[in-house]
Amino acid sequence: MENQLMDGQEKDLFVRIFRQLGTYRDPYQSISGILKETCDFFGFFCGFVYEADHGQVFRLCEHYLGYEVKLIEEFTLNAFLNEQELDELIQQTGVIMYLNTRQNTLGAKFLKLFSAKTLVMVPVIFENKNPVAFVGMMDRRHPIRFSKKEIDDTDAILSVLAGHIKTRVYQKRLELSRISVQNILDNSGIEIYVNDFSTGEILFVNKSMSDTYGGNLLGKRCWEAFFPAASGPCRHCVHDRLIDKNSNLTGTICEDWQRPLDGAWFRVLNTIFRWVDGRLVHLSSSINITENKKKEELIRRLAEHDPLTGLYNRRKFIDDFEEAISLMKNNGTAGYLLFMDLDDFKHINDTMGHLEGDALLGCIAGYLSENEELIGTPYRYGGDEFAIIARNKTTQDLFRARDALLERFTRNWQMREHAGVCGISIGAVLIPEGERHAAELIQAADLAMYAVKKGGKHGFKLA
Repeated sequence: MENQLMDGQEKDLFVRIFRQLGTYRDPYQSISGILKETCDFFGFFCGFVYEADHGQVFRLCEHYLGYEVKLIEEFTLNAFLNEQELDELIQQTGVIMYLNTRQNTLGAKFLKLFSAKTLVMVPVIFENKNPVAFVGMMDRRHPIRFSKKEIDDTDAILSVLAGHIKTRVYQKRLELSRISVQNILDNSGIEIYVNDFSTGEILFVNKSMSDTYGGNLLGKRCWEAFFPAASGPCRHCVHDRLIDKNSNLTGTICEDWQRPLDGAWFRVLNTIFRWVDGRLVHLSSSINITENKKKEELIRRLAEHDPLTGLYNRRKFIDDFEEAISLMKNNGTAGYLLFMDLDDFKHINDTMGHLEGDALLGCIAGYLSENEELIGTPYRYGGDEFAIIARNKTTQDLFRARDALLERFTRNWQMREHAGVCGISIGAVLIPEGERHAAELIQAADLAMYAVKKGGKHGFKLA
C-alpha cells in the first residue's frame, strides 16, 4: 500500500512538472518552483541551476534553498578539474550522484566545491562537448541514500529539467547572437533591408535605414516606405533583373544610385535568396559613397577642365567633338564648330603683364559660358585659343553667334587693373560634313581661322 502511495506521489510530481513546463511560453521563465517541489519530494534542502557565459564561467542563475545558507555564486571547471576529469564529466550520461561516503576523485572535488554531503546533478552539454549548464540538488546535512527506483526517478526529472535548460541556453545564445548581428548591421555604416520578393513587404531593416526613412518600416511594402507617393513598385526596381523568365536567380546586381531624399549617392548591392520560411526575398544593402563621388567628380573635373578659366580643356573637347559628330549623324541633325584665336594677346601680356593676360582669359571664358545657349559649348583649346561646339544649330544660328562674338570683342574687357579691347579671329565649319572625321573638321576650322588672321584679323570665315 505504501509503495502504491509513493508511486502515486511520484506520478503527481511528474505530471505537475510536465504541465508547468508545458505552460512556459518563454524559456526564460523561472523554474525555481519546480526545483522546490523536486527538492521537497526527494528530501534535499537545495536545488540549483548554473549556466556558463562565453568565458566558461558558470554562474548561479536559479536556486531553491530550504533554509538560509550561502551558495557559491560562480565557478570555472578548469580551475579545479584537470583535463582527464573534464573528459570523464563529459562522458557521463544522465544523472551524476556523489556521496561523501562513496567518492571518486571527480566526485570529491564537486562535493568540496559545493560543501555538500550529497550531490545529484545533470550536466547540460552541447554538440561541441562543452558543458554549458548544470542542474541539480544537494544537501549539506547528511548523505541521502537512494533506491534504484529513486535514482531512476531523479534521473528522469533532472534530465527533463536539463532539456529545458538546454533549450533555454540555446534560446539565450541565439538571442544574444541575433542582438550581436543586429548591432553589427546597425553600426556597419551600411543601409540594409530585406523585403518579400512577391509582395514587397519589408521583413528586416537595420537602424541606419529605418532612421533615414522615419522609424519602423517592418510590414510596409518597400515603395510605401521609401517612396510614399508611389502607388506600386518603383521605376528603378531591380526585381525583374534578379530572376529570369525560367525563375532562375541571376545573382548580385551592383549599381550606383542617387537618393532623391537628400541627393546622397549610394553603391547598392541587390541579391535574392530564400528566407527562413522558404520564400524568396530581396536583400538590398547600400553604402554611402557621396564623398567618393565628390572626389571622383573633382578628379574628373581636374582631368576635363582648364584650371585657369574653368572651361573644358582640349582633351574633353576632342572626346565631345567626336561624340557630337556621331550623335548628329545618327539623329539627322546639324551644328557647327568654331575655332577662335585672340588678336594681339601677346601684346597684352608684354605691356600689362601675365596676371592681366590671365584675367582677360578669365573674362572671355565667363562671357562664353554665360552665352552658351546662343554661341555653343566653349572649350579652352590652348594658350589664347578657344573652340566652340554647337549641337543642333542651323546656319542662321551660326551667323547670329558670329555677330554676337565680333560685336563683343570690339568693346573693353575689364581685367584686374586695366581695361582694354582685344579682337578675335574666328574660323568655322558646319558639322557633320559628309564622311569627314573629327580631325579633318578641326583642321578645316583651324585653317579658316588662320586665313582670317592673315587677312587682317578680327573677322570670321566659314570653311
